[in-house]
Amino acid sequence: MNRVMVVHNIKGTRYIAYKMKKSALRSIGLICLLQSICFLHLYAAPADSCRQYQKGRDSLYVQLYGGINKSGNENLPLSEFSAYPWSGGMFVGIGREMNTIWGWRAALRFNHNKSRNVQQCESDDTWGWNSLSLFADATFDLTDAFSRPEKRGRKFNAKLFAGVGVAYTFGFPEDVPLSYTERYSASSRLVPAARAGLGFSYRIRPQWRVGMELSHNIFADQFNGVKAGAPIDMRTNLKVGITYRLGKTPKSPRKNGEKHIVYDTRLHTVPTLPFKLPDAEGTKIRTIQGRAFLDFPVNETVIYPDYRRNPEELQRLSKTIENALFDKTFKVQRVALHGYASPESPYSNNTRLAKGRTQALKSYVCQKFGIDESIVEAHYTPEDWNNLRTFIETRGESRRVKGNIWYEREGIVETPVMPQYVIDSRKELLDVIDLDMDPDEKEAVLKKVDGGRPYTWLLQHVYPGLRHTDYIIEYEVRRYPVKEACRLIYTHPEALSLEEMYLAAQSYEEGSDGWLDALLIAARQYPENETANLNAACGCVKARRMTDARNYLNKAGSTTETEYLKDVMDAMEGKKSWKMENGKVIVTE
Repeated sequence: MNRVMVVHNIKGTRYIAYKMKKSALRSIGLICLLQSICFLHLYAAPADSCRQYQKGRDSLYVQLYGGINKSGNENLPLSEFSAYPWSGGMFVGIGREMNTIWGWRAALRFNHNKSRNVQQCESDDTWGWNSLSLFADATFDLTDAFSRPEKRGRKFNAKLFAGVGVAYTFGFPEDVPLSYTERYSASSRLVPAARAGLGFSYRIRPQWRVGMELSHNIFADQFNGVKAGAPIDMRTNLKVGITYRLGKTPKSPRKNGEKHIVYDTRLHTVPTLPFKLPDAEGTKIRTIQGRAFLDFPVNETVIYPDYRRNPEELQRLSKTIENALFDKTFKVQRVALHGYASPESPYSNNTRLAKGRTQALKSYVCQKFGIDESIVEAHYTPEDWNNLRTFIETRGESRRVKGNIWYEREGIVETPVMPQYVIDSRKELLDVIDLDMDPDEKEAVLKKVDGGRPYTWLLQHVYPGLRHTDYIIEYEVRRYPVKEACRLIYTHPEALSLEEMYLAAQSYEEGSDGWLDALLIAARQYPENETANLNAACGCVKARRMTDARNYLNKAGSTTETEYLKDVMDAMEGKKSWKMENGKVIVTE
């Protein structure tokens, strides 16, 4: 059979182009009009409109729809819609309503499109191509817009929507002629798109809806209208599917104007809280303690301030003591020094070194800070086997962490991770250290473990930390008036008693930043004191910092005051029923 050639005259072609452009302009105009109304409504809406019209507002929802669509083309004008070829598609959408009327939606759509602008148009196997599109829509809830506020949120719902997006067209077979008279574009590409439509849904469960959606789509894909001079392809889609709401289950509308009333059972005012005045501290004794790592020339006991790392080590020691003794009225009551040497030399020589170097530090401290030597106790241990044993037993973890017994400044190089050959010899090394024998003989046995490899590593990396002097300084602190306590609580809280800190807090207005700071600093300075933690918990309740309040309350013990504060917090959070009697909260369950 000979193929029939379809020839369009110039007049017919122009007419078709005119009709397609007119239809496209109408569709685009409708979309722009809907989006303009949306923005104007949001701009003109009163500030409390969202609060006033919350009933019927859709929370976040997900949609899955599928169905059929028809594709228009220049050979079949819009008046012959029934003759358009059938095809199908689906989309996944997510959206929500910002108020009960206006909302947004994003939809990812896939469609298989068909056209009769091809040579197989008389065939049942009409040729088609694919499109994947992404749209951003503005939605207008028709049902709620024309309903009174108390009637909104009904089972049946109708929405208008309009949006813009992009589409990717693909799936054009290269071996099929697309036209009788013209070569149409068949390249996969990303093209702009727009659409508008109407959707209907019906609620079958609190969070489930079934629905139907009819939309008209415009794509600038240069396929179905390029011959007539209008590079616009228009498709009509009919989809059905389901919608699932991700938010809370909506409440059913009340009948006969009945309103749903929710009573807030929380305690909104803060009642009198069970603050407690701390006990007064008698003689205020404070203690500072630390560890000094001084370098001495071999077999010498004299401190040389400029020798090796001594300048920075003595500076650190001085700053520590000067910071504690900031007030010249402080009276030093007792100083205890305890010197240690490492066990690599003969025990008799280590005894001389430990004793002499401890005495040297005693003289330095007394001269530097004007401390009477009669209140200084000097002790020494010739060889620090205990710390050596602890280091080996813990695989070096007792030394590798900065700030612990082995570190007090960044200048001391961190001990490297204990090598595996030392770990493997741990038990044998510990057994030697635990032997009840002459220290020099023990040292000789220790050198023989695993051919001496563990000892060599310990001598290089661990023994320097065993040469140290521990110090404890006890001093008496005077009592401070409230005005000075308010200043010192930020700079030297260690000098204040808990009572002084509480009185400093009371000098501020209750609920102010200074008031709360004083209570929290007191709890931080005295972390184990139950009264300090109780007062800090009360301060946090006053500031409505409930999580912090419960953390402090957990360390405040079990007393009448703590149990009452728990009841107050439960009432404020609505966890228990309560009533007020004589200004106090009484829990009723």
